[in-house]
Amino acid sequence: MPWNEPGNNKNNNQDPWNGKRDQGPPDLDKILANFIRKLRAFFSNSKGNGSGSWQPSASRETKYVLSLVLGGLFILWFLSGLFIVNPAEEEVILRLGKYTETLQPGLHWFARFIETRYTVDVQKIFSFSLQGDFLTKSSDQNDLPTQVIQVDNPKKASGTADQSKNLVNVELNVQYRINDPQAYLFNIVNPDDTIQQVASGALSDVIGTMKLDDSLTTGREFLSSAVLERTRQVLKNYNSGLDVIAVTLRKVQAPDQVRAAFNDVNRADQDRSTYIQQAQAYASKVVPIAQGNAARTMADATGYQQQVVLEAQANVARYGAVLKTYLTSPEVTRERMYLDTLQSILQKTTKILVDVNAGNNLLYLPLDKLLKQKETEQGDKP
Repeated sequence: MPWNEPGNNKNNNQDPWNGKRDQGPPDLDKILANFIRKLRAFFSNSKGNGSGSWQPSASRETKYVLSLVLGGLFILWFLSGLFIVNPAEEEVILRLGKYTETLQPGLHWFARFIETRYTVDVQKIFSFSLQGDFLTKSSDQNDLPTQVIQVDNPKKASGTADQSKNLVNVELNVQYRINDPQAYLFNIVNPDDTIQQVASGALSDVIGTMKLDDSLTTGREFLSSAVLERTRQVLKNYNSGLDVIAVTLRKVQAPDQVRAAFNDVNRADQDRSTYIQQAQAYASKVVPIAQGNAARTMADATGYQQQVVLEAQANVARYGAVLKTYLTSPEVTRERMYLDTLQSILQKTTKILVDVNAGNNLLYLPLDKLLKQKETEQGDKP
């Protein structure tokens, strides 16, 4: 029987609403009915009759309240599923633990408590550094590094050639990013540790095929590019969802015991490069000059050859013409040839001796002095 039932004067003083808290729980049905009546009055814009003549049933009012509560919860649930994907991010959606889709930047909605979303930044550049001592190739060019075997008996080791193992300290930086969010999240347990282990293994593998002096001097660029390619290939085989952007070699140092010697080797290599460049510069300066002289000499020789050939051909033609004339008139031709020869000789001399048949005296004609005297006289005239 309710505490506030009419006619129950005996327990009227035990009504929990009269200020006593130790008499039992309140009448929940009546409280719920009053609350529903107020809600109905609020939504229907009516105040009721005030006398309590309208009394809806508790089950009907309960359904009405439950529908309102469920509607409000549904609205809250729907609004809680709205989210925005930033431009640099992608969203991976799982429905009941199974991959569904990858959402691009923009406004999206997912079913909360049914679907799960993971945010992945696909434009962020991650980086890490690797540093340590790695084993290089043996001092023998034809052998890879082999393990040194210590033998107690020196006689047993007489026929064994120990290969020297060289250690080099290497430090490099690896930069990577996420190119496949789904593979990054679900294909590998710990992708960040995996890429570090893969890069370390690639570095050990590449530097193990190089000699120590090559890794310190001319092989630095090859070392970084080879580590980049091998790391990319292994991550691709793993389907890790990671892409290596760059591998930067920061430091390659020889062991402390031989560092000074290798510094000397580096300086010697630099000096050699300097001398080679100087020699190439000198060669680029001298060779064109020599080539020009050679071309000029060849041109002169070709011209002289043509001149000699043409003169010889002219002489042959002249001798042929003289021979033809000589065969026709030998005496006249002989006399003419004699006179032409004397004329050509006397044109080149300045002193003439004249022999007289009737006497023993020789006549000397100093033509050079006579010509010089004549030129002097012509110069003195006004």
